[in-house]
Amino acid sequence: MPHAKAVLEQVKASGLKMALVTGSAKDEAYPILKGYDIFDWFDCVVTKDDVNNPKPAGDPYQLALDTLDIKANEAVAVEDTFTGVTAASNAGVAVYAVPNHFTLEHDFSKAAGVFADLNEFFKWLQTKL
Repeated sequence: MPHAKAVLEQVKASGLKMALVTGSAKDEAYPILKGYDIFDWFDCVVTKDDVNNPKPAGDPYQLALDTLDIKANEAVAVEDTFTGVTAASNAGVAVYAVPNHFTLEHDFSKAAGVFADLNEFFKWLQTKL
């Protein structure tokens, strides 16, 4: 996803807690995160293997919230699919969509907003902090 590594670096440098909540299995997600050398940037990584009810259920987000010891109203999620937006919404987390070229036509009506890319989202987020 365009701007992903740069935005993740900025979030990490800001001191905000950062979790990755993915619908992928651990054996799929971990090698990718480690290959890009960003695995350790996350305070928490939740995969579909970590919960009984994966996305679109809110369970993965709830596990991330519990692990980070924060409440849903203290978190913001960024998702690129209908399933992800639904999962964050089901956990009570304010969610913003950043569609990728495969998900441009997804239903993002549960998202609080839709951004063209991660850089645009992060610039907006900084105005809210």
